[in-house]
Amino acid sequence: MTESGLQSQAELVAQVEALLRQGKNVYQPLYNYPHGQSIPPLRRCDDRCAAVHAALGPDITGKRLLDVGCSLGYNTLYFVDRGMVGHGIDILERNVALCRMMQCFTPGEVRFEQAALTHSLVDDIAPGTYDVAFFFSVLHHIIETHGLTHVQELMRTVLEKIPVIFVELALRSETPPPGYTWDAHLPENALTLFETCGASEITLIGHFPTHVGPVTRPLYRITVRADG
Repeated sequence: MTESGLQSQAELVAQVEALLRQGKNVYQPLYNYPHGQSIPPLRRCDDRCAAVHAALGPDITGKRLLDVGCSLGYNTLYFVDRGMVGHGIDILERNVALCRMMQCFTPGEVRFEQAALTHSLVDDIAPGTYDVAFFFSVLHHIIETHGLTHVQELMRTVLEKIPVIFVELALRSETPPPGYTWDAHLPENALTLFETCGASEITLIGHFPTHVGPVTRPLYRITVRADG
């Protein structure tokens, strides 16, 4: 590597480290990042990605993915690395900046943008734009802010636009970190979120550990039934 190449690598590492230290935490590992991660992530992602990949089947090349609340981009880039076309969105500018840095280490078609999950965003999705969407541990934050009915309406519209979604759900039985109160806003039955979605097929993919105490979170595959 040339001196200028070494210099640019050093600059990149310094920028990544600075961004990692900006946020409250480092939620995910950095996918394919070759320079190590000085701040350990709060949770792993490979376990959920492997389970979702198995549920999708081996032939995912060319399928279009929307990853909502993509955090540092691990889940998006994992599937881009295996042939999917990825679009990750996150509400935090710092997270999106890190995602864009990480995408240079994974070949494939992907874009990241700063955006919130809103009715406007979902309404603007044309049917057929995406084949799959991820909502991994993001909906409880929106329920805490906007209420259960708001999220039920969002999910109904999402399933009108995207045929397959994978949803990891926080549970009322969790004990959130100090400063968070999402547990008090969640329904007793987590799947109440999808009561308004009509004839949908819900399949449990597995339960996965998080950084929030001993309670594991369920991950579901949800599709609209053909007879619905």
